[in-house]
Amino acid sequence: MLAFVSSIASQLSAAELTSSFPKDPPPLSLEARLGRPFGDNAVFQQGMPIPVWGWTLEGADVTVTFDGQKRTTRAGADGRWEVSFDPLPADQLKSVNDSPRGRSLTVETESGGKRATTTCSDILIGEVWLCSGQSNMTVKYSWRGTNLDADRPALRFLETDWTVSSSSTCGQCYSIPYVFAHRLLGELLVPIGVMNAAVAGTGIEGWWYVPEGGPMPDTKYQNFIPKIRPLIGHAMRGTLWYQGEANVKKGKDYLPMLERLIEGWREAWGQGDFPFYIVQLASMGETKTDNPGMGDGRAAIRNAQLEALTTIPNTGLAVTIDIGEKREHPRNKYDVGLRLAAWALHHTYGKQEVVPSGPIYKSHEIEGRVVRVKFDYAESGLMIARKEGYEPPVPTPDAEVPWLSLQAKDGSWHWAEARIDGSDLLVASKDVMEPIAVRYAYTQHPVGFNLYNKDGLPVVPFSTSGY
Repeated sequence: MLAFVSSIASQLSAAELTSSFPKDPPPLSLEARLGRPFGDNAVFQQGMPIPVWGWTLEGADVTVTFDGQKRTTRAGADGRWEVSFDPLPADQLKSVNDSPRGRSLTVETESGGKRATTTCSDILIGEVWLCSGQSNMTVKYSWRGTNLDADRPALRFLETDWTVSSSSTCGQCYSIPYVFAHRLLGELLVPIGVMNAAVAGTGIEGWWYVPEGGPMPDTKYQNFIPKIRPLIGHAMRGTLWYQGEANVKKGKDYLPMLERLIEGWREAWGQGDFPFYIVQLASMGETKTDNPGMGDGRAAIRNAQLEALTTIPNTGLAVTIDIGEKREHPRNKYDVGLRLAAWALHHTYGKQEVVPSGPIYKSHEIEGRVVRVKFDYAESGLMIARKEGYEPPVPTPDAEVPWLSLQAKDGSWHWAEARIDGSDLLVASKDVMEPIAVRYAYTQHPVGFNLYNKDGLPVVPFSTSGY
């Protein structure tokens, strides 16, 4: 039954891909029906083999032509066929407004003396990213507060079909991938394509890799088969992932669940350890200011997302602790997209001049009653600042460093104060003579001032004592 469901899902269009499957697949016909990643305005990944697949009549002869390359094959018993083209370099843009000449993909099928032709036009070669998760990833782009020029012919996004970015179409794209792609386009000057596949309210278990014929995960919603499987094989650079709200109550168990997700997707694509960049959950709701040990609400799952950086290769983290709101869906998706892009530009594309992250806890030294905390990505120095809306954080040098606590030798936690010493943080508490651990912003919604590097990126919440 599972293999049947998987086969059907891979043949359905995006509009037909819902949690209420299986559905009857469209009937096979001589005219080729292409896989979901292929169509007019598509973007193919540069520098990698280009697989193309689809369906026609059983046993039909198939000839596929793309950019002067020709491949022939024969459809199998289920009508499926697949070919692969040699890697191609990216289309180079003269400017972000450039509209490069697209290529055509032609599929000719023949069976019983009859022939049919299917053609896709305006295909570009560039960088492709998959964007998935739950509701905060699905929020559509709005220009308000961002003022991005949406007329970008080489920026494409896959929802139901591949769509070219313009002022009239940008609102159809997920906001975070759109801002991410917009930044990459400006920096790389090659076409950017984002494939959007997210579902609101979904736990991570429903996104786990399900191999053909394998057992179904014990979860209420299954999203991998209808949303991800149809995209598997389309060469891509990496993945953006914004999820975790549905798993907050299992925050301490989230890391192995995330490891399973990433390992499964990498196995499915067969591209090695491709980049997998995670959005750390934003602050949200209320904060208990009477608990210096903190650890409430989203603290544990944020800690798991941070730990992924050291336990899972080629992962990244966009920190959003400073842009949350009381409600579940913060309006500011602009900074999320920019922070993901910064990580990609630095770590994936080698642009060392781009600072990829706010300070990440590296180590600490206990100096009597004081704990000296050291960070990665703090070379510019630390600062206290406050961020409002889409504006950069404003330094507030006279403010106290908020949301810090120290653990005493007896295990009790106490609120602490701190002093910035260049790129280090010196933490102490009048109530702790022998500190053993320190926490920063390790709570549901640390409102107010936050700690940043001088590049304007927030310090990642941390706990040196684990969960």
